[in-house]
Amino acid sequence: VHRQLCLLLNAENIFHSMADILLREEDLKFASTMVHTLNTILLTSSELFQLRNQLKDLKTPESRNLFCCLYRSWCHNPVTTVSLCFLTQNYKHAYDLIQKFGDLEVTVDFLTEVDKLVQLIECPIFTYLRLQLLDVKNNPYLIKALYGLLMLLPQSSAFQLLSHRLQCVPNPELMQTTDNTKPSTSFKRTAASNIDYTELLQHFEKVQNKHLEARHQRAGRAEQLDRRVVL
Repeated sequence: VHRQLCLLLNAENIFHSMADILLREEDLKFASTMVHTLNTILLTSSELFQLRNQLKDLKTPESRNLFCCLYRSWCHNPVTTVSLCFLTQNYKHAYDLIQKFGDLEVTVDFLTEVDKLVQLIECPIFTYLRLQLLDVKNNPYLIKALYGLLMLLPQSSAFQLLSHRLQCVPNPELMQTTDNTKPSTSFKRTAASNIDYTELLQHFEKVQNKHLEARHQRAGRAEQLDRRVVL
């Protein structure tokens, strides 16, 4: 349904509206599931190719505004938030988020989503990201973020897949060229984005603390029900 709406209406407006609605959603588990679903549509739907390109470069005020809007709702799902940062080439912020994962409650569902993200990195949508691994000097945080995901995973098939990909990252000394005068486009784009990443990171922590509290409340209610059944 969302894909058909994006064809008939403005995709940017649809995602903006959905993100605004989910930001105010009080059912945190539902919000997390919806964010995951919308993110999957955003990353895999052929109808959203143009929107992905707008977000990938963040060249316009509209695209940067959409990123910040999506980010705030995407914080309902930690792994989805990282995938949004990968899509928008915000590798430093992706690395900062992954560092925060050590403070989160790591569940089986959480690890399953990391597994799916690793699988997604191998898909055509992230071809540009894999090619950027060739530019080791200008993309250190991309490599550090991928190694961060690797360290989160148990030694599974996804671990082996990402490990093999990172083994392909070349030695930076072998990749040096004589043309050192050309500025890095990735740094130039990031510098021009004017996005307050510190505030976004604080928002991520705030939303995730709410999710942790809600999970514990659900677990407490379930435990009380079990006791009633036993009695």
